[in-house]
Amino acid sequence: MASAGGDSGETLSLNLMPMLDIFSILVTFLLMSYSTDPTNHDVDQNLELPDSVTMVTMDEVPAIIVNRNEIFVNNKKIVTLENGKVPAGDLAQGAIMPVYTALKEIDDANAKVLADFRGESANGEKKAKPGEITIEMDKKHDFQLLKRIMLSGQQANFITFKLLVAKESI
Repeated sequence: MASAGGDSGETLSLNLMPMLDIFSILVTFLLMSYSTDPTNHDVDQNLELPDSVTMVTMDEVPAIIVNRNEIFVNNKKIVTLENGKVPAGDLAQGAIMPVYTALKEIDDANAKVLADFRGESANGEKKAKPGEITIEMDKKHDFQLLKRIMLSGQQANFITFKLLVAKESI
């Protein structure tokens, strides 16, 4: 006698291994085809490309360079170090005040550009996203100096840090 919805006693099994194989091949393919390098094109000499005009400047990403004797913000000398240390007169609450001041000027300029782009006043309702800093530092300096620079940047609304390092070839 047949039943309309009863258990016939048969079980259905599904083999997941082929699906996992396909999934891993797909993920491998996508990872191998992904590239962060910019695309380069050779332009034909019989081709003239149109001009482009930028109506709004991009946010300025400050570069802080700390060599053995000085600190620069965007190639402008800010602080002269004394034996690898920041002079006590330039420190306030752990931050380096001249670095903070230079970064705050850049942050204010970025906020003004963003406000002009949005058609708001500089002290508008919307807050710009925090900025980022690129830091180049001599390897002989101690971590405390880097920490002071990062604190100065954080107080000036820059919370993302990119540290430049030399790639060691193996």
